[in-house]
Amino acid sequence: MPSLRIRFLFVAALILAVFSMSAGWILRQSFEASIQDRAQEQLKLQIYGMLAAAEFKDGQLQLPQLLSEPRFNRLQSGLFALVFKGEDPVWYSQSYLLNNVPPIEFGQPGRWNMVQYETPDKAQFYQLSFTVLWEHQGKDLPFTFVVWESDQPYVAQIQSFEATLWAWLGGLEIVSIALVFFLLNIGFRPFRKLARELSEVENGARQQLVKIYPVEVMPVVRNLNRLIEHERQVRERYKHSLGDLAHSLKTPLAVLKGVRQSINQDEESDKVFLQQIERMDEIVNYQLRRAISAVPNRSAQGAVLLSVYHKMATVLGKVYAEKAIEFEQDIRPGLRLPWDEADSLEVLGNLMDNACKFGASRVKVRGWIANGALWITVDDDGPGIAKADRNLVLRRGARKDEQVAGQGIGLAIVTDIVENSEGDLSIEASEAGGARFLIRLDLGW
Repeated sequence: MPSLRIRFLFVAALILAVFSMSAGWILRQSFEASIQDRAQEQLKLQIYGMLAAAEFKDGQLQLPQLLSEPRFNRLQSGLFALVFKGEDPVWYSQSYLLNNVPPIEFGQPGRWNMVQYETPDKAQFYQLSFTVLWEHQGKDLPFTFVVWESDQPYVAQIQSFEATLWAWLGGLEIVSIALVFFLLNIGFRPFRKLARELSEVENGARQQLVKIYPVEVMPVVRNLNRLIEHERQVRERYKHSLGDLAHSLKTPLAVLKGVRQSINQDEESDKVFLQQIERMDEIVNYQLRRAISAVPNRSAQGAVLLSVYHKMATVLGKVYAEKAIEFEQDIRPGLRLPWDEADSLEVLGNLMDNACKFGASRVKVRGWIANGALWITVDDDGPGIAKADRNLVLRRGARKDEQVAGQGIGLAIVTDIVENSEGDLSIEASEAGGARFLIRLDLGW
């Protein structure tokens, strides 16, 4: 495909060519019209000279055989004249050689009549006639003065002007194309810089595009920086996917360890054992999908919050059986989350697991709608989280209590999912004295 510079140059050359041809045609027509006006003025001067030399005696108009204009007195000079009385010729210049009088358009007295005349041998002449009235014995006698001049001198001027005009316009077009090429090189310089910066980003020499570009290019630069940042986040997601996967498998593995000790005691334990194996398989597939996608899987219907709560309460009750956790809920019936079940289990499961881990004996989950938003809280009755540590514990890999097993990933996963849904996750103090994790999601989903 041709480059944009070649395309712009071709279009500019085409526009300049059309403009030059149009301008040249207009200028030629204007010059030709001015030449014709000049020819008419010259012929008028000749007729004025003839009128000045004419004498009227005894009812006859008399002109000298030799006029002051030398071309009237020389054969083949290209200038000749006739005088008509009415429609009958009464005088002609010595330069007149035509066998037949050219057709004359006799106009009104005092009016100029300019036409172009072509001889049988294709010679072109300008013809100007003027009729005057001489009074004789109470009568007005019309006399028409007619002058012809060959158009060759004027055609030569037009041709000379046309040759000069096209030469200048052609040179101007060449210079203009060269100037357009130069300006295109300057105009496309930011794109060449952009290409070099992108190569540096690709080679790892820089993290993003940092140079200042023209305002027309800056939207592209901003979009490219967002794309680069998005790709970096995707790479980070790949990097952390194994850690997320290990963390997500932690709870099902703990359930299996607890069930394994009583696997021969009853069928219920065997059923839970199989359920957790299936859950582990679902988690593996879910984390692999999240490693590919930079946003959570949103669902038009969404998972029912109460159903997700019951699943996690059942599982966590067995994991933390030694604590005899008392689970409570105050969830609006039918309330749905904006995610599919896998993401919903990740969010609520990590928050409830965290509450069970650090709480004493009670975990309460609430869900309601107010002020155009969906609100979810998970409370525990543990020691709580100091205000200075609340932002820290939401970071990936950060842990407030190193004595408790964990990788510091769960809350980071929750934060990631909630923020990608344009929601907020914050930490407050619960009514029981422990920590309260508060999620706010706008209902725009």
